[in-house]
Amino acid sequence: MKILEIIRSALRSPDATASDLRAALAAIDLAALEAAVVAAEGNRTGLLLDYGSEAALDKADDALKTTVRERDRAIAAQVELSRRLAEAEVAEAAAALDAERTAIENEAGRIANLLATEWVEKQAWMAAVLERLSDAETAVNEFNSRAAAAGRSDRIASVETRAFPVPAHLFAGAYSIVNRTTFRAVPGAPAWGDNSSDFVV
Repeated sequence: MKILEIIRSALRSPDATASDLRAALAAIDLAALEAAVVAAEGNRTGLLLDYGSEAALDKADDALKTTVRERDRAIAAQVELSRRLAEAEVAEAAAALDAERTAIENEAGRIANLLATEWVEKQAWMAAVLERLSDAETAVNEFNSRAAAAGRSDRIASVETRAFPVPAHLFAGAYSIVNRTTFRAVPGAPAWGDNSSDFVV
């Protein structure tokens, strides 16, 4: 597309994007147009000083008039394109922010729905498993104490370490799921290891 067509297209299109308007602005070469005016003025002045013919002066006047008009058109176009570019950038930034907000709001809504449905079910299940795990570990520990007191060596292994072994040099209790898991009570599911649950209705 020729430079003039790029500029005209951007000026005439009500839907021109910021990118279109930037391209049109970049296509305007005011320095070259101003140089053309200076050259036309110089040519006309030379003809005046050299007593050029009326026909040559008329031609020089027309050429100067044309170059001045083209420069002025470019200046007017630059002002209008700059104005529209500023508006387009504001509009496109607002549209991008709107799109981002919509995407985030939609994802937030989906996650909130998951929390209100699937999370509640899973938390209720986890609380029940943790309760059973705690009871089982208590029973194991109590049995092992009684067995040791009776001189027996057939200890029962910890429930958690059967599922999730802890390296021998680490204290298993510090990694206990029962001790380290915490979630607050929510409607439809109890808390676990969270004192703030007293404030949940």
